[in-house]
Amino acid sequence: MISSHGVDGEEIQLTMPSESDVSSLVATSELEHKKRLEIIRPIPDIDEPSGQEGAELSKIPVDLKSGDWLLKVVPWIGGRIILMTHLPSDSQWLHSRMEINGYEEYSGTEYRSAGCTEEYKVIRRYLEQSGEESICMEGDIGGGLVLRRQISILKDNPNIVQIDSSIQARSVGAGSGGFSRLVCLRVHPTFTLLHPTEVVVAFTAINGSKQEISPELGEITFEGDLRPNGEWMLVDKCAGLSLVNRFDPSQVSKCLVHWGTGDVNMELWSEEKPVSKQTPLRICHQYEVRQTS
Repeated sequence: MISSHGVDGEEIQLTMPSESDVSSLVATSELEHKKRLEIIRPIPDIDEPSGQEGAELSKIPVDLKSGDWLLKVVPWIGGRIILMTHLPSDSQWLHSRMEINGYEEYSGTEYRSAGCTEEYKVIRRYLEQSGEESICMEGDIGGGLVLRRQISILKDNPNIVQIDSSIQARSVGAGSGGFSRLVCLRVHPTFTLLHPTEVVVAFTAINGSKQEISPELGEITFEGDLRPNGEWMLVDKCAGLSLVNRFDPSQVSKCLVHWGTGDVNMELWSEEKPVSKQTPLRICHQYEVRQTS
């Protein structure tokens, strides 16, 4: 048992688990870890021949490099971005492991819902020689729906990364009136914090108020006229850099900030509703790095 005093002077006692309980917890944790390792799909060595080059395109990590940016995309695990390096400042913005975090998108309000880990097929790929580095992917999220995502380093503005995503209905069941289940396009990037005590999320809200969200606030959501007015940024005061995220407020019904240990999520949520072939859900947004004083 551990005894201490709280900040209000009250005595606090914590009962520690027994040695056998600790052993059981450790064994359970090791078993869960082993199970996760068994289902993780490893990245193949890019230098090795793929064997079936056309059919295996979605199994190869894709590099997008142009202008200010180098991105690495993994189509076969949720179409996620696992590397997002700003070349002029040599800053890496994404906090990622292969099977989790980085830049993810979901098709529901639930954490890691459909769209997060499905295999995405590469539909189109534009190379730098064409003037634009871009990849377009689709993932089947069930119920006749696909999550489509185009990631581009813009030809006319190569200091900007643009991500254009949508939940589209390809086929829906009879009797549904042409509409799908309830879906929500949830953009879930996890950004790394090089200086965790020197960062804030800053923006001007639709109502004109200035907001600075520090890590001490944990998790906070913004809806209605408290949402950012089309732009918010992760400001690293120590590095003198800001990662700016621009979006169309008409496509985003809620913004969420969640501070972790050494990382932060800056989420964009669409409204939650059924979709049809004529009425997809879409969020098109951009990232840019700015120098700050």
